[in-house]
Amino acid sequence: MDSRLTGRIVIALLILSLFVGFAILAKPSLASDGGSSRAERPALLPGASAQYPPDTVAVLEIFDAIGFSGNDDPLNLSREDVLSWIDRLESVEDNPNVRAVLIRVNSPGGTIAATQELYGEIQRLKAKGKKVTVAMEDIAASGAYYISCAADRIIANPGTLVGSIGVIISSMDLTGLMQKVGLGYNVIKSGTNKDILSGYRKMTGEERALLESVVMDSYDQFFGAVTNGRPITAADLRPIADGRVFTGRQALKLGLVDELGDFEHAVDVTAKLAGIPGKPNVENIHEPRMPLLRYLASSVSGLGHQRLEVKTAADRMFARFSSPVLYLFAN
Repeated sequence: MDSRLTGRIVIALLILSLFVGFAILAKPSLASDGGSSRAERPALLPGASAQYPPDTVAVLEIFDAIGFSGNDDPLNLSREDVLSWIDRLESVEDNPNVRAVLIRVNSPGGTIAATQELYGEIQRLKAKGKKVTVAMEDIAASGAYYISCAADRIIANPGTLVGSIGVIISSMDLTGLMQKVGLGYNVIKSGTNKDILSGYRKMTGEERALLESVVMDSYDQFFGAVTNGRPITAADLRPIADGRVFTGRQALKLGLVDELGDFEHAVDVTAKLAGIPGKPNVENIHEPRMPLLRYLASSVSGLGHQRLEVKTAADRMFARFSSPVLYLFAN
């Protein structure tokens, strides 16, 4: 065996052994999976979230699509998704030193259930007496705008892309291409609608109507969240809630955001809203795990993404061209 390859294997095994050792110390049970209930999720390390200085504005960064990440990390240490964000918000709920939470959003949106889980946690945080504000960065569209509507105040940059109030579900019709190359597809299904978004056949009118009902019901839920959280009537919102995006400056005129400013301005607004005198202490909400563990976990998770699933080429192709129902800015 090549000596360089042998050396790489030894280094990889050493890193893996260190990773497992730290995981055992930091986590009592390795049996938890991504679908565990909130009470069963791994607890934060002792002291990781307990100590904040008085008059703290805690900052949570949501710089990704909103969704459940799955279980690519078998030890559940490198999660950066809705479950992680909710855990971090929960960690400051009952901390008297944390007077407010500022959520820094830079996201195109995400899946419906994940968006609603995060929206609900922000509402619970407010019910605990915390002031919650949102600072929008490059983009806060669709599901990211949905969660922002749960906040007490929204601050956007003049050029932030805001809005995209709408729902999307899509698939690609590949029937013409398949006929041209002489490709067929065999299907055995339990019911008429089981392959409703498949690209290997055309969608029927009945199927389109069924999916439209799902999309419109999801849209009504989004629409209701905006009218409940923002000082805008349904009559004024309806004409602009068609999936379009606005700049922050346009959104301010429409009542979709409260004011314009950068992150430092958002900190000042949050402090005043929470009644914090003078300059607040600004602290990022601590990671659920130690930085070294997260680094090692993300390395292993990255290797996991290299695995190939045993599927036919056609299966992979059709999966790529269909989507779940999304609160997502489709650019």
